Amino acid sequence: MPHMHRIKWVLLFFLFPLLIVSQSKTPFVSYDYESDADYVKALKSLKNQPQQQSTAIVKSIADLSYAYKDWDTAIEYYEILLLEASQAENYFKVAVAAARKSLEVSRFFSVPYVVKARKCALKAHELQPKRVVFLNLLIQLYAEIPSFLGGDIDFAEKKTNELTSFDSLEGAMMQAYVFEVKNNFDTSKSKYAEVFGSLKEKFPDSEQWENALRRDMIFDLGRVSALYQIEPDMGIAFLDHYLKSFDFKDNYPLEWAYYYCSKIYLYKKDFKKAKASIEKALEINPNFEEGLEILNTVELE
Repeated sequence: MPHMHRIKWVLLFFLFPLLIVSQSKTPFVSYDYESDADYVKALKSLKNQPQQQSTAIVKSIADLSYAYKDWDTAIEYYEILLLEASQAENYFKVAVAAARKSLEVSRFFSVPYVVKARKCALKAHELQPKRVVFLNLLIQLYAEIPSFLGGDIDFAEKKTNELTSFDSLEGAMMQAYVFEVKNNFDTSKSKYAEVFGSLKEKFPDSEQWENALRRDMIFDLGRVSALYQIEPDMGIAFLDHYLKSFDFKDNYPLEWAYYYCSKIYLYKKDFKKAKASIEKALEINPNFEEGLEILNTVELE
C-alpha cells in the first residue's frame, strides 16, 4: 500500500501543472545574470570584502543578487540574514526567489523551491499580517500550489477576504484572481470590472495611478483588459506606461505587454495598431507562438 501511495504521488506531481505565482500563462522575465559583466564584477567584489561575513555585506549580496534575478544566491544570503534575525522582508524575499527559481528548473527539481516559497511566504505574512505584497504572494502560492505540496484554495480565498478588509482595491484584484484560478471566469470578470470602476473613481487621470499602483498590478490590469475586454482605453494606458518605463528589474516580458496591447486593439477593430503592436512583440521574440497566432488573425482582417 505505501508503494502504491508513492506511485500515486509521483503521477500527481508530473501531471499537475505547476503555475507558481503566475496569474495567467504570462511567463516571468528571466535574466542572464551570468553574462552581465557589471553584476559579476559587483558580486565578486562584495564576496572578496575582508568583512564579507558582516551583516551589511551579506545584505548587499542578497539585495544585489535578488535585483539581478540570481535566485539561488539570493536565497542563500537572505537565509544567512534570517539566521541572525527573523525579519518579514527577508522571508518574503526568499519566498519570491524560491517561487521564481521553481519556474526555471525541471518539475522534479522544483519541489523544494515550491515548498520553501510557501513556508517563507506564510512566515512573512505571520510577522506582518497587513503587508499587502506579502499577502498577495501568499494567496497566489496557496491558490496555485497543488494540495499535496501544501496548497489550499480555500485558505487562499479566506485570505483574499482578509486583504479586502484593509485594502479594498488589492483585495478585489486578488478575489478576481482566485476566481480565475478556479476557472470561474464570469465571476472573475465581474470582480475585475469592479476594480476598473473603482480605479476610474479614485484616479481621474493617469498621473495619479502611475505613482500609486504597483508595477505588477499595472501590467496585470492591462492583461485583464485584454483578456476580459474591459475598459480598453484604460488597458492601453496601463500597458503603455509599463512599456515606456520598463527595465530589467520588471517581472513580465516586454513582448507580452505588446501582445496584450495588440489584443486590445484587435477587439477595438483598430487593426493597424494591433499589427504594429504584435510586430514589436515579434521583433523582441521571433519565436513567440502566441504572437504569431495573433499576427495571423490580424492579417486575415
